[in-house]
Amino acid sequence: MDIEAFQVIHYPLISDLLQRVVCPPYDKFNNEQIQSFRQQDPHNYVWAILGESLEDHDYYSEAAKTLRSWAEDGTLVQEESPKVLIYRQMYKSPLTGEEKTRTGFYALLKLPEPEDNAVLPHERTFSEHKADRLKLYTEVRGTPEAIFVLYSDAKGELGKLFADVSPGVTFHDFHGHQNEVALVDSPEILEAIKRIVSPQKLLIADGHHRFETGQNFRAQCRAENPDAVGPQPYDYILVYFAALEDPGVEILPTHRMVKGISDAEVEEFLSRAQDFFEIDEAGTEVTGDAIQDKVIEIHQDSSETEFFGFVTRDKIYTLRLRNEEKLQSLLSSDVEPSIRELPVVWLHRIFFDQLLKVTVEEGAPDRIAYVRTGHEIHAGLSRLGYDVAFLLRGTHPDEVKKSAEAGVRMPQKSTDFFPKILSGLAAYLHP
Repeated sequence: MDIEAFQVIHYPLISDLLQRVVCPPYDKFNNEQIQSFRQQDPHNYVWAILGESLEDHDYYSEAAKTLRSWAEDGTLVQEESPKVLIYRQMYKSPLTGEEKTRTGFYALLKLPEPEDNAVLPHERTFSEHKADRLKLYTEVRGTPEAIFVLYSDAKGELGKLFADVSPGVTFHDFHGHQNEVALVDSPEILEAIKRIVSPQKLLIADGHHRFETGQNFRAQCRAENPDAVGPQPYDYILVYFAALEDPGVEILPTHRMVKGISDAEVEEFLSRAQDFFEIDEAGTEVTGDAIQDKVIEIHQDSSETEFFGFVTRDKIYTLRLRNEEKLQSLLSSDVEPSIRELPVVWLHRIFFDQLLKVTVEEGAPDRIAYVRTGHEIHAGLSRLGYDVAFLLRGTHPDEVKKSAEAGVRMPQKSTDFFPKILSGLAAYLHP
């Protein structure tokens, strides 16, 4: 893989400025948050990546004009020489309370050709999201937000080099996490990155849609410039790289809430699930705290026996696996070996497809919501019309790697890498 330092475009490294202008990735906003970040500062990065609402699909030209104008008027500055941006995030795990640090770096990645599997996806993508990003990339002519990929650093060589880098700025973000940023052009670090990371296949953690959009944008540019010779700016995409072994890499579970399930269907589901699971009913009231306690229990469980949480409006159940062979027999032959033992696959291919007859498909997300916390689930069941919820453990990094290396994609929202990288720390714009 061709990984390059570049003339990073970024906000001035001033703590109180960065606190006001960075924002979440584009796909982590709701309409209320969009307005909140837009009002926070007229130069907040949300102005460059989204319209006034999620329903606004005519913002691309204005967003691109905003981003380009910032690069010209000094709101954003560009490094005079190629560098990489070292980025540390210090946070408390929302499930365990453990203090963690994740360290990575921003650089450019030369996009592999379509037939080259050097960058490995693990989740399915939806065409409507890629179409949205392609319109923005076309107007911006560059990568306004990085994708997040994982590499292996089993010996911790890069981790040790990064640990010696002093931050250029430290600031706290809207989550309360501490962030440290440093721009470096150390020959030792740049050589180590090329030596350690370049020969590897890379695993996409976050940004599947943005990665495929980068490839689509390149194809579009190549069609418009058939006589171009040598590497072009559109051959590269902005990437945040982190080591798979970094102790700060955390994957949170994403739970599912479902509408349109009758009481009779709940009883039928529980009856059929007894063929595979020991089912225990908790004798507690269904509250946000009670559901969150079950979420944490599942996440922290160290036994080798898989189990789910199942929540209705008035009951919380634990479904602990007791007959995996019988459960596996319900998976069709098209389910690849690399993902047959994943709870999220059982949920989608057995619970949804077969036991509840809930179809999960592009363009029809009205029956299923993807949520993280017990309090979101309680609100969904008590006020938003959802009937049941399924609680899952988080997918493990080695499971993600195994799936990706086998060329198999997991169901949507199988992983939730935490914390997200902030948007606005770096941009890559073509001349």
